[in-house]
Amino acid sequence: MAVIKPIFPLPLVVFPGGRLQLQVFEARYLDMIKKCMRDASNFVVTMSRNQGFVDQGCEVSIRDFDQLSNGLLGILVIGETKQQLSNLRTQEDGLWLAEANEIDKEPSVGVAEDFSGLVELLKSLQIHPAVRGLYTDIDYTDANELGARLTELLPIENEKKQDFFEMTDPLLRLAGLEQEVVKLQIRGCDT
Repeated sequence: MAVIKPIFPLPLVVFPGGRLQLQVFEARYLDMIKKCMRDASNFVVTMSRNQGFVDQGCEVSIRDFDQLSNGLLGILVIGETKQQLSNLRTQEDGLWLAEANEIDKEPSVGVAEDFSGLVELLKSLQIHPAVRGLYTDIDYTDANELGARLTELLPIENEKKQDFFEMTDPLLRLAGLEQEVVKLQIRGCDT
């Protein structure tokens, strides 16, 4: 059953289980955050594209908030479930709303030995200053989680990240990520 949810378009992709730190300053999003906190409700983060956004995103819950030294509201959100969006409309303040239907959870699949290089890559990304402390409980044996975290963290194009988000086979996602890693390595060698 579809539920009306507020939409927060961003130039990124977040998966269920993903952690995202945001700085909120626009009045429409500050109001959205206040309402979500008051009602214990969630909103959907979806990838922005040109003048709009894609129709699949991730429902997120607010886990922490703080007034930042720059005066902005800082929030930590956690990805909950994938959502299919339809019947988009805007409020008077410009906030997008959509009917959101939960997309079935992907089956749990183990990580094959063939993808051990991706496991090591994600472990190495964990020590990067921008990532350190963000994820403390990654299950490196779960193909869904491995693919999701790598998709979120690797410097690949957002359109490709969205393609990986919309995939329903975790092993195909890992195979695609391996190809993207090879491209990144080749580009690194060319510079």
